[in-house]
Amino acid sequence: MVSRNALRWTLATLTLLGASSVSADPINFTGFVENDFNKFKDDTIKIIPVNPDPLNRIAQLPQMTAQGIINGYAIKDLRLHYDSKTDVLSVGVNTYSIAGSAIGNGGPDIAKALADYGGVDPAHIGGKKSITIAFAGVNPANQAVPGPTVAVAGIPSDKSTAGPGLIGFNIAAYDASKSQSIQNSYGATLTNNMGALAFDPSAAHPGFEFTIKNFSQLSPNHLDPTEGFWIAAFAGSPNDNPIGEENLEFTKVPKFVPQIIPEPATVLSWTVVAAAAGALRLRRRREV
Repeated sequence: MVSRNALRWTLATLTLLGASSVSADPINFTGFVENDFNKFKDDTIKIIPVNPDPLNRIAQLPQMTAQGIINGYAIKDLRLHYDSKTDVLSVGVNTYSIAGSAIGNGGPDIAKALADYGGVDPAHIGGKKSITIAFAGVNPANQAVPGPTVAVAGIPSDKSTAGPGLIGFNIAAYDASKSQSIQNSYGATLTNNMGALAFDPSAAHPGFEFTIKNFSQLSPNHLDPTEGFWIAAFAGSPNDNPIGEENLEFTKVPKFVPQIIPEPATVLSWTVVAAAAGALRLRRRREV
């Protein structure tokens, strides 16, 4: 019969080992960023605040504001999860409504109001719409500012640089010769890093969620996730007046601590050791 104390030791050990494995779970994308990137379930997730007050910080149709509708460019925060075992970075652009929709969750009346202003709202983040995240490494000479911008990911404004992914999703080298704006600076597609856009944002899947493969190899000489890095963001279009645009200047992402995932054999070994230690402790108590 297994002693009660031995069982306690075993359960405690398994709990500790299991806790270290929780952060290794990949993100299960549903299109709802706050649920998918839940820091209460995985404390390795990084949250970068962007816009806490969208109704007062990004322009939109007065009819939208009157109805409490927020456009789909307003970003509440960015959420990131790095799985060091698979070298995959998961990114969630947490918008207040359907990502990339100029009228957000608005209906036909709001669509007509936008058209009356001369604005257009193409589906599938089309036209000159863009949601773009830019990445830069640390600056060894000055940790307070970013290093060189190395890559951009998302839907470019210039659709001639659209990628092979869903609705033109692309992960590309940053090309400063094209523009100083990240949404127009997509260079060559980084095929080794092409992850996937989880969904074409819609009411059923409103968030903008994607992955980057081989993230530590995105720019090995400039970007190391275990040392931290910098990100910037853009969401908007020049063709949907009077809807404004969202911009996040480069912001530091704290370093991701490498995950230590115990192998099944290791878990079993520690379980046996814990059980033996508990049994020995109980025997000594009986001999006293």
